[in-house]
Amino acid sequence: MSISRQRKIGVTTWIFGQNKLEKTAKIISDMGFDGVELYVDINQTQPQNVKDILADNGLEIFSMTPSNVDLGSSDRQIRKAALDYYKKLIDYGAELGNPIITCHEYIQSQMGTTYAGSRDNLIASCQELAVYAEKAQIKLGFEPLNRYLCRFIMNSNDVLSLLAEINSPNMTVILDTYHGNLEEANLVEAIQKCGDKLSVYQIADSNRKGIGFGHINFAEHFDALNEIKFSGPIILECAQPRQTPGSKEEIDLDELKLHLSVSKKWIVNQTKVLVANN
Repeated sequence: MSISRQRKIGVTTWIFGQNKLEKTAKIISDMGFDGVELYVDINQTQPQNVKDILADNGLEIFSMTPSNVDLGSSDRQIRKAALDYYKKLIDYGAELGNPIITCHEYIQSQMGTTYAGSRDNLIASCQELAVYAEKAQIKLGFEPLNRYLCRFIMNSNDVLSLLAEINSPNMTVILDTYHGNLEEANLVEAIQKCGDKLSVYQIADSNRKGIGFGHINFAEHFDALNEIKFSGPIILECAQPRQTPGSKEEIDLDELKLHLSVSKKWIVNQTKVLVANN
């Protein structure tokens, strides 16, 4: 039997492209969402300004998206720059409250390219960041991506193995259904395996559009989330083709709002159905 659990629903801000945070926050708030996964240029924006904008719109900050830096690089200067960036991001997050800081591999096209880095370097970097984040009372969440973007951490088995080697209580798992649809043999089993290590669940359908626009069976996912007693936020991440955090693709706001609205309605209705059945 499924047990209904009220979870907060948020939206990642980078899917709004080059729109200013003030406009993005108002749209998200007007649509009735609870909060955001925040992507900002931490060198260009003051945390207090960001905090005020989101508070004025009644939005919580659940998590933060990083810029694309290379924690696994074999070049010491590149890796040091990545570590310095993440430490600054952790400090920035601490000023905003206690959002989970997302970590992931360096994103690079896999078409005909070579990579000067290693999994061992990635682990060492994450261990250093976990110690730093724990002192700031901030949790980290490692997100597996997919074979077209990264090399080492592509699914739940990979990320759980990574967490075991990092061996830090404040390193958690972030799962994304879009990436998982490409890399997991079974997304439901991936949720179950991650269990209480899962801190954030990011949602987009198989084509990175809203729920119901692709072929993912989200009802099974929510049953699994209930089974593991997941209480973290659900973050909607419906993106344009080829869009990445900070990219300059033009955004069709009406289409984006449609995908977000349909997805939110489905999640809310799913909860109502579960309540009625229990």
